[in-house]
Amino acid sequence: MIQLGKLIVQIAEFIYKFTALNILWLFFFLLGLGVFGFMPSTVALFRVVREWIKGEKDIYLFRSYLKFYKQEFFRSNINGAIFLLLFYIIYVNFSFVSYFYDESIHLFIYVVIFGFSVIVLMTFVNLFSVMAHFEYKTLQYLKVAAGLVFASPLNTVMQLVWLVAYILVAINLPKLFLLIGISVFAYVLMSINYSVFKKYKAV
Repeated sequence: MIQLGKLIVQIAEFIYKFTALNILWLFFFLLGLGVFGFMPSTVALFRVVREWIKGEKDIYLFRSYLKFYKQEFFRSNINGAIFLLLFYIIYVNFSFVSYFYDESIHLFIYVVIFGFSVIVLMTFVNLFSVMAHFEYKTLQYLKVAAGLVFASPLNTVMQLVWLVAYILVAINLPKLFLLIGISVFAYVLMSINYSVFKKYKAV
């Protein structure tokens, strides 16, 4: 009975922490008017998650989140603008394939664009872990985030599968997604990348 009670407490604590973190993410996301809140709010979330992974279980959640949010507001939005431009370029190239290329090579062009899109997407996903863990200049963050995609292909595949699975949960189980939101998603991604950081003695 004691073990069962301890397990229930641990589960309740787990749900509380991740739910509270998700609420903070949503609050600060809206605080930045959405457009300017997404990047710093997400980086701050990854920073908190990183502290948990390192073993810092008793950090002051709101105070720490606010500190990280303010620290990363401008730098993260600059990186976000770069990726917004990259995604726009991909979209434009995809849209105009049928206008500028012979039909016989459409499939090849689409495959190339898809491959490049996956690399850019996973670099973007890795960016949050990199910004949460390192102190670099803007372009260095992009280099390291892109390097992670190729440094451990298996981890990249795991992250991609997790990303797809999470999107499916958001679509098919919206109530569950609202409960755990982005916090559990970030925890898994940060855990995967943190193992790579440890492997290369960057912790």
